[in-house]
Amino acid sequence: MGKAQKNIQTIQHRNMWGEWTFTFEGNTLCGLRFSGSGESSIVPSSVKACAYATADTDIPLKRSTAKAYNNVVKELNQYLAGKITEFTVPIAIHGTEFQVSVLEATRKIPYGKTWTYKQVAEAIGHPNAERAVGNTLHNNPLQVIIPCHRVVTSKGKIGGYALGTDLKRRLLCMEGAIQNELELE
Repeated sequence: MGKAQKNIQTIQHRNMWGEWTFTFEGNTLCGLRFSGSGESSIVPSSVKACAYATADTDIPLKRSTAKAYNNVVKELNQYLAGKITEFTVPIAIHGTEFQVSVLEATRKIPYGKTWTYKQVAEAIGHPNAERAVGNTLHNNPLQVIIPCHRVVTSKGKIGGYALGTDLKRRLLCMEGAIQNELELE
């Protein structure tokens, strides 16, 4: 379930929320995907559900990647348990200048707060690029680490989310940005 390709290593991990796929360039996180529990509840996963589980990979991890993986897992589990509000793990953001600026601006949205797509567009100097901001966030390569779940519509609606609006509501509720999961309908 892991593969190495030009210093790229992919590792799967399972915790109480579901299954996560981490992608590293050496010791830098460049991808984080959540696949939830949909298919994995039908087909048993070989990925252990434990905060201290070892990496599920066929290729031995380099020492620096193993350390980075352990740090990311620790921070992700602490965040999901409400014990930390921001991530400190080193990340790499790839994309066009516009995409990188959207993702960097989104990283600045404080824990427990929301911005609108328009606010993100204005923050990067493209006030009419709300739709392009939404497209960039839909393809966010570092889900949760870059908190695109904190971006909502200007009409106060939840908006879209690549991982599904149920998870978006759950994350916003966990952070205290909304009082209950029925808000932002």
